[in-house]
Amino acid sequence: MKAGTRDAAAVVGAVLAALCCAGTPVIIAGLTALGLGFLRRDGILWPVMLLALAIAVTGFWQGARSHGRWGPLVVGGLGAVSLASGVILVHGFPAMQMIYGGGVALLAGAAWNGIARRNCATMNSRESA
Repeated sequence: MKAGTRDAAAVVGAVLAALCCAGTPVIIAGLTALGLGFLRRDGILWPVMLLALAIAVTGFWQGARSHGRWGPLVVGGLGAVSLASGVILVHGFPAMQMIYGGGVALLAGAAWNGIARRNCATMNSRESA
């Protein structure tokens, strides 16, 4: 699997796990419709979310090393901290804001990282030609 695809898949997995932990009706209805309602336990979702976040942040780190832009790592890292904190530490209305904000930051960081990787590859191919 390509690095950019793996990073994006990890971000999507972490955001979906966090939204399921938060009790987002669309996610819960989808799981129930698929017969996967038993997955709605924090004991299952927290490790999945944390593993996905670790994979995503590792991808941001590798991207920063390859293309030299640290912005995606910073945005994605802050998004990961916000998302995990909103799910595990904070409760109520502020938690939802942290989860949604962290999810948006993760998606923005993944998009930025993907664009930077693509531009870096394009620049390298032009220099070698």
